[in-house]
Amino acid sequence: MKKIVLACIIVAVGCLGLWFWARPAYRRHQEIRLVEQAKAYLTQKEYNNASLSARRALQINPRNLEACRVMADLAEKTHSPDALDWWRRIVEAEPSIPHKLQFASAALHSQSPPFPLATQILEELKGTATNLAAYHAISAELALRLKRTTVAAKHLEQACRLEPTNELHQLNLAVLQLESTKAGVPSAARVTLERLRASTNVGDVALRWLVAESLERNDFSRAARFSRQLLADPRVVMGDRLQHLAILRQSQSPEFKDYLRTQQRNATTNAAQVYALSTWMVERGLADDALTWLLACPAKLQAEQPVLLAVADCYMARKDWHGLDQALSAQNWGDREFLRFAFLARAATELNQKLAADARWRTAIRNAGDRLGPLTTLLTLATKWGQEQAREDLLWRIAQRFPRDQWALRELERTYTLAGNTLGLNKVYSSMASYAPQNFVAQNNLAATSLLLKLNLPRTHELARELFTQHPEQAVIASTYAYSLYLQNRTREGLAVLQKLKPEDLENPSVALYYGILLTAVGEGNKASPYLRIAQDSSLLPEEKILLAEALKRPGSNS
Repeated sequence: MKKIVLACIIVAVGCLGLWFWARPAYRRHQEIRLVEQAKAYLTQKEYNNASLSARRALQINPRNLEACRVMADLAEKTHSPDALDWWRRIVEAEPSIPHKLQFASAALHSQSPPFPLATQILEELKGTATNLAAYHAISAELALRLKRTTVAAKHLEQACRLEPTNELHQLNLAVLQLESTKAGVPSAARVTLERLRASTNVGDVALRWLVAESLERNDFSRAARFSRQLLADPRVVMGDRLQHLAILRQSQSPEFKDYLRTQQRNATTNAAQVYALSTWMVERGLADDALTWLLACPAKLQAEQPVLLAVADCYMARKDWHGLDQALSAQNWGDREFLRFAFLARAATELNQKLAADARWRTAIRNAGDRLGPLTTLLTLATKWGQEQAREDLLWRIAQRFPRDQWALRELERTYTLAGNTLGLNKVYSSMASYAPQNFVAQNNLAATSLLLKLNLPRTHELARELFTQHPEQAVIASTYAYSLYLQNRTREGLAVLQKLKPEDLENPSVALYYGILLTAVGEGNKASPYLRIAQDSSLLPEEKILLAEALKRPGSNS
């Protein structure tokens, strides 16, 4: 009997051990299989199945980078704002330079000018990534989008130097040189593009640019010739067919309507292509035709994203606010509900239904939750629609939800500076200083704006003194401390601080104003005049303008 019991125990322990060993191995096997399935579905453009497989893999292992990359790719292909969140997740799991550069690229394609998140990421990589061609390629794209062609050219030239055999960098530089006003440069760039047209690596890209450049010059026959070559290329994409549509339309070709109908018919098996074609039509004033086509598509397709978004875009373009409201009210956009409610809010605004608009916008924000992509999309919409208060609130929400990302605070700083909102700036600098106590520039800006507003003066005077003690060589910090002393009726001590600075530092507008104020306060009006003139020619906050006006009124008064 004892032997039987012992045998049972041994078998039970063995089974238990086998279960503990086999289960993780099985889960790992299942995880790998699901990721491979997701990648295969993505290649086959079966996006729903790709998403399902990748999400199941992430349920097993939330840190599976390949599954996250599939989700990021899917988000980009389906025009989902969640692309930013997936790239952020990838960077947090593995903060490599290539991942950060891809995050910057995603931010560049998700935000509107001045592309603050992409700018921040590239700034942070300045010290470690400037030896990589990819860094310069993305920096060039950012510069181009900001219309800084000289900066873009320098980055592309550096990319070519780092990877002289990379034809894509050569191509990008040639494209930029097409816009050059220097004699011979555009024609040499065309020669480069013509040469790269035969490349097995970038031939299709070169053709696309040759088509676009021909259209820019209204050379329709040349554009059509290159376009037909591109359509015969196995690497042809939907964008190439849309470009051919543009040629036919701009040249008023009788083939346009038939080719458009052909593309509409072919696109109805792919939601992403439907969206691309609809967007093309809307951008060319064909919103009515696009909506008619979309509403005639199969019901199953109409229920998919981004087709639902395409329909909403049509109503928006037509300014049919009743139609937009009616179309969206009975729908459910899943993880894009935030966007549906944003559009509903816009419809209510245009229909003068303020209470409904406010309630819907709040619902949109609530549905966006703590996801960077949706919040950034709402920020872009608020900016585009001129809703300044909504834009400001969203920037603060992003700053609070993502404290390590300073771009939202920098955008608020830019907004408040342009508006002359010193109290808003003070709030921004307070947040910056709390998130990064070592940031002495933010600490000084907090002290300076607090002094101008006369907020919490005992603590502010102490902060100004501490900063000057730690950074006496910083002229702007010295000027803040000097003004602090002035407010404490210690004007001559403040002057002594400033007079230790270099002459060129005193001519810095941020310093010159306060030097001039203190000089007039002790009756040295003549000496103060050139510094006050410097301040007059600079951008000042409202409180600083008042100080300047008072100083100009009493050039010879004593403290």
